[in-house]
Amino acid sequence: MKAITISCFHFAMMKIQKISLALVLWLLAANAMAKEELPRLELGISMLALRAPDYRGSQKVNDYLLPVPFLRYRGDRFRVDDGLHGIIFDNESLLLTLSGNLSLPTDDDTPERVGMDRLAVTFEIGPSLNYRFYKFPRSAWWIDLPLRFAFTLDGDFDHIGWVFQPRLLWRMPATRLEEWALRFNFGPLFSSDEYHDYYYTVSDDDALPWRPAFQAESGYSGTRTEFTYSRRFGRYRLGGYVRYDDLSNSVIEDSPLVTDTSSWLSGIVLTWVFHQR
Repeated sequence: MKAITISCFHFAMMKIQKISLALVLWLLAANAMAKEELPRLELGISMLALRAPDYRGSQKVNDYLLPVPFLRYRGDRFRVDDGLHGIIFDNESLLLTLSGNLSLPTDDDTPERVGMDRLAVTFEIGPSLNYRFYKFPRSAWWIDLPLRFAFTLDGDFDHIGWVFQPRLLWRMPATRLEEWALRFNFGPLFSSDEYHDYYYTVSDDDALPWRPAFQAESGYSGTRTEFTYSRRFGRYRLGGYVRYDDLSNSVIEDSPLVTDTSSWLSGIVLTWVFHQR
């Protein structure tokens, strides 16, 4: 029965993807909007189709269909776009931003963690210093230095360490409603021993013949490559996200909870913007 349920869900997800593609093609064909400046404020509701592993290094992949709120604010000194941005200098070559990340909880049937505590929803947030070192007419190369502090969101709000993600980033923001906004970045990750311990340590009590004890340490956590895109079509916005994590040669690679050193995460989001000004 469980196998039938999973197959039906995967079939439904394939149908949703096909419907989304048809809707995108319709929006492209129907797009006759004149060029408009970006509004200062956009409010909407989004539907997100997401495919992601239980955690970085897990072979188990899940499909999600989630409603999420949508907010964009473009102020003179403060912005909410692909993050929270505070402009330090008028030339906008040096930005102080707020970097965030969210992970979903693991399922009870995650094969690598059978008999272990379930991983809770975690939230990462912290400052990021961004320096623009090369500018094109519409895009630019940046160096981003985000430091995020991680917390569980299971009611206890426990602090579980930090993540440092220096990265090289290319960004092409939209300057008008009908333009594509594109973003690509890559770089290494470094995490504290508390953060690695939460995800990858196997205690003596949790050890099994096929899952030996392992104590995670701080250090190099692998590399991450990300690409995002979005565009407005009238009152609708289409967006997407692809992330690739490589855990090869990291300090957590030898953990028995790492069964796949290559992890992919991808999502498609369709937004209805019901208010703008």
